[in-house]
Amino acid sequence: MWSLKFKVLNKDSIYTLLTENYKVTDFLYPVDFYRKKGRVYILAIHVLEGEEHEKKKFIRALKKNRKIKNFEENNSQIITLIAEEESFYDLLFAAELYHPAPVIIRGGYEQWHVSSFNRAVLERLIREIESWKDKFPEFKLQSLAKTRISEIYFPKIKPQLSVQQQRAFDSALKRGYYAWPRKVSLGKLAKELHLSVATFHEHLRKAEANLMPLFAA
Repeated sequence: MWSLKFKVLNKDSIYTLLTENYKVTDFLYPVDFYRKKGRVYILAIHVLEGEEHEKKKFIRALKKNRKIKNFEENNSQIITLIAEEESFYDLLFAAELYHPAPVIIRGGYEQWHVSSFNRAVLERLIREIESWKDKFPEFKLQSLAKTRISEIYFPKIKPQLSVQQQRAFDSALKRGYYAWPRKVSLGKLAKELHLSVATFHEHLRKAEANLMPLFAA
């Protein structure tokens, strides 16, 4: 497995400028993407960090953006479906790429960590980003190296969760709670585990809060 890390100033991103305006850090984890009528639709989970009033302003501004096609929020966790037009998003979210860590968006910059079995895929991504000077005026290649799968994968997505948190997250993942469109409701998941909706939601929220930031460790 090949691993690529880079930092970029993305002038096209609807999230990046907002993190600078509202002093919020956005941990973005891609879930799925597809093409429709010439646009790239990207489904992503976000975990926001920052002062509560700043996060609220960030969310309000984000909702108003014309690229947002669907949006759900729960305190500091949000799910977005956006429509992009530029072709480089096909590479950033390509099926050949694995995202061992979320995109860390902070202070107007994006920190990416992506991996692939094919080094050529990552090299093509670098060339594509460097060619879009108007969209990516600043690009810093941090590393491109062969990495063992254990170094990329297991420490990142197996943080210590309680039994209840692990059960809640596993159930949500397997039953399609994070799919688009969503295949199951919180109420149904809670009923299957013989929990109240409030209790199940609390376990799931804590699991998400533990998982997402640790992807960036």
